[in-house]
Amino acid sequence: MGVDERGEASIMGNKGGSPRLDVKKEDRKNLIILLSFGLLLRLYAFSQIYMIANDGAFQYIPVAKLFYHGEYLQALLQPQLPLYPFLISVLSHITGNFELSGQLISIIFSLLAVFPLYLIGRFLFGPRAGFWATILYLINPLMLHCSVDVLKEGVLIFLFFSSVYCSLRFLQEGSGRWLIWTVVFAAGGALVSMIALVMLVVMGVWLWYGVLRGRVRERELAYRYLWVVIAVAGTILIFLIPGILGWEFLITKKPYKVVEGILQRWFVYDWPGLAQIGERCLYIVDRFIEKTYYLPLPLALFGLWWRVKAGEFSAEERYLALLIGVLIVIFFPFLYASGRWHLPAIFLLYLWAGFGFAKILELIDRRFTKYRRLAPIILISILLGSMSSFSLQPQRLDKVGYKEVGLWLRGQAPSPSLILTDDPRVAYYAGGEYVLIPPKAAPEEIVEKGTKERADYLVIEVKGTRGSGAFALFEKKGELELVLRHPYGKKGRTIYVYKMKK
Repeated sequence: MGVDERGEASIMGNKGGSPRLDVKKEDRKNLIILLSFGLLLRLYAFSQIYMIANDGAFQYIPVAKLFYHGEYLQALLQPQLPLYPFLISVLSHITGNFELSGQLISIIFSLLAVFPLYLIGRFLFGPRAGFWATILYLINPLMLHCSVDVLKEGVLIFLFFSSVYCSLRFLQEGSGRWLIWTVVFAAGGALVSMIALVMLVVMGVWLWYGVLRGRVRERELAYRYLWVVIAVAGTILIFLIPGILGWEFLITKKPYKVVEGILQRWFVYDWPGLAQIGERCLYIVDRFIEKTYYLPLPLALFGLWWRVKAGEFSAEERYLALLIGVLIVIFFPFLYASGRWHLPAIFLLYLWAGFGFAKILELIDRRFTKYRRLAPIILISILLGSMSSFSLQPQRLDKVGYKEVGLWLRGQAPSPSLILTDDPRVAYYAGGEYVLIPPKAAPEEIVEKGTKERADYLVIEVKGTRGSGAFALFEKKGELELVLRHPYGKKGRTIYVYKMKK
């Protein structure tokens, strides 16, 4: 166990004492470069997004509208956790546009996340590694796309990594203020996604493991941790008192429904076999590797290998490795986990990727003196080019026709319409409600469902040269009336809008 600057034992075991974490001239330069680079990327990506995600249209913006109109209790009882929609509602008072507000919140917080990510990388490996780890975060295609969409990942990543950074400071220094900030950021993150609570669980396990090994300092910190967590949990439980929000506050939330569904599926209806468990585990790991993207993964493995080989794999790194493992394992019960759920673990792994890349640049600088400037430029170009080719692609350009049709319908319909469609965002842009067309449904089944649901419009995309022939018979019968034929894109896509007779 190491000794910090005050002569006290350090829980994380650094041999060189507690590192100084004040921001120096090099750090200021790095942060300016990172923020500028990240802002330019996000401004370009913002110009290339043509439709927002379904989650933004139907989960976050409706709750934000409730907050905006002062219906706070009703907003809190919605399935979504409230912090991200609440932030949208606050900014909407300035912008007057919920969609734009959601995108701006995502951009702002995804840029703020640069600070804790860089500081963690600097804490572990130094400024160069922190710089490259943060670059990888900024150009990660999935995160970049989330950062300009109406999605909560930007807010989550900022709060999650702020709690990780504060926890490292607490475990290193033992200061109560870092513990309080750890819990505050984790609790704030839990109001965006329950994934943020994993931070507190892992820190608690780490501390109590030290207690079981008989370490006096860990025992002292473990008790501090316990009292702060109890105080925060007690504050949260106040909201469960009947008459304030009640139990409904929890049981309406999406995370509760997800966990309930898993327990019902696995332990009530159908206990999974070994083959099914293995299939799901492989799927989750494959999904994690896919969203890590292929060049950062070998860089991270090289960085980990180097640290272990050199005997420099510190207690801080073991602590973060445990956190990555838990963040991956908790998704094993899910059959199809969204790639966005893996982002916290991916960016933790990027810390070693940043170190690995910085180490490779250092080795090149030592050994290839003849091409000392050219070789790093080539390597950096390969790194940035391999990921930016995915990052800078347009988002949902192949679906923009639905947005155009939805806006056209908004101008046609005097009141909100019920729309039978194969993409619900038509109804979002039209300002109405939607009913989804059953997958692979025949024209007869589609018209029958529309009649049964008393839909006002049928909106469907037809690819190729089939045209509207599939519904010609229903037009002749007077059940459908073609009101718009909207071709778009370069692949012969056409959206047909029919008015349904009632």
